Amino acid sequence: MDSSSIEGYRERIVAGPILSSMVRLGLPLMLTDIVFLIYNLTDAFWLSRFSPYALAVPRQNWPVFLTFFSILFGVSAAALAMLSQYVGAKMYDKVNESFSKFLTLFLLISSTLFLIYRFSKDFIFIYMVRVPSEILEDVLGYAEIISFDLIAIGLGIAINTLMQSLGDTKTPATIGAIGALINAVLDPLFILGYGLIPAMGARGAALATVLTRLLSAFIVLYFLYARYRYIRFKLTKHFDIEWLRTVFKVGLPVSIMTIADGFAFTFHLSLVNLFGAVVVTAFTIGFMVLDIANSIFRGFTMSISIMVGQNLGAGNKDRARKIALTASHILLLFIYCGAAIILSMRSYITSIFTSDYLVMQEADRFISIIAWVLPLLMLSFLGMSVGRGSGHTTFPTIVNIIRFWVIRIGLGYILAFVLNIGVLGLWIALAVAEAFGGTASYLWIRFGRWVKPIIKPKPIAETMPETLSRAITKLDNKNV
Repeated sequence: MDSSSIEGYRERIVAGPILSSMVRLGLPLMLTDIVFLIYNLTDAFWLSRFSPYALAVPRQNWPVFLTFFSILFGVSAAALAMLSQYVGAKMYDKVNESFSKFLTLFLLISSTLFLIYRFSKDFIFIYMVRVPSEILEDVLGYAEIISFDLIAIGLGIAINTLMQSLGDTKTPATIGAIGALINAVLDPLFILGYGLIPAMGARGAALATVLTRLLSAFIVLYFLYARYRYIRFKLTKHFDIEWLRTVFKVGLPVSIMTIADGFAFTFHLSLVNLFGAVVVTAFTIGFMVLDIANSIFRGFTMSISIMVGQNLGAGNKDRARKIALTASHILLLFIYCGAAIILSMRSYITSIFTSDYLVMQEADRFISIIAWVLPLLMLSFLGMSVGRGSGHTTFPTIVNIIRFWVIRIGLGYILAFVLNIGVLGLWIALAVAEAFGGTASYLWIRFGRWVKPIIKPKPIAETMPETLSRAITKLDNKNV
């Protein structure tokens, strides 16, 4: 291992000031989230110039993508928990060995998902999602090209998870930001056309995204090899039973949660679609506005996974819980301020994406209802981050399933269609779901039994830094 840099990252996380470590890790992750948002906003901006309802196309695809990525997210959760705890326990030989297995698994799964998605997209969007006829052709064209993104994101998740486990969140974020700039240049060229490049609309947005993500993934891979000379891995066919059992135990709840979330998003979207293209477009705009706020703070929740994982690996159980609680209180304070800003600027923000009065009116109502529960939504994300870092993912999974299926969909359907409140019932159910998820997650963070590592750390003498070991030996000799 490149001990000077990796040990430096580790020592700051397991022994340094909590807030400064949170900021150091969280800012790059926040940037990564903002980069992802920029991809979506850039697509939406130029698609809105292509046709009135084209900006709704990527949002139609996302819930389905989330469902397909469920297995990858589960494997990612297991990878982050195991790798970060190995780093915290200074079991660096296990990092290379374990990541070789994870990388192979990621590539096998993402390639399989690509083939399944590619050949089932028509059935999914026509019969399951029930995409409005006005945008169906664009959605199918977008899906045909964006299917390659399954492979690009699979590779990217694998590499970024390793970098984050080491405590390096800056490198992937920097390269991702460069990728976003490239995407911003390619989008108008591919969507609207220029010179010899034909106007491709939604297909062009998908093509720009896939090319940019593939490029970013390979650049991060290059920097990983160049910067960490002792990080070496390879594709392997050797998967031992104990390793697979740990991956299954940690990853299965996350995969179940992500599948449930994906189907819930898809089903919820189909309910929204019943109200027509105006409501669908307003829903898309409203979620983009909320994504702006989410992206500012969600990176900090992701950084908690790394800090919790390394501290549990190092045996710092009390510090791990203190980290999670500190993050909870900071998020609540700052996001309530952010929600107030969004509410005051909601009309101006929605006007950037549409001039249609009916769309603006519905988007305004949606944001007015959901903005005040944004802090609790962040606590739900934080609960999942604590689960990912500790490897204890069952409780956050249960909370998420109740949040989506029982409240967002079940209560939403009753309010909208049984009690005939209409689309307003769907918006109210969304707010209630986030209030429940955030409250339950906070109680689990404070009182839950998640402060137990999932790896078997070596005895302290085996992982002790060489200089410290020599110092103790010298002191013992003096005492003799």
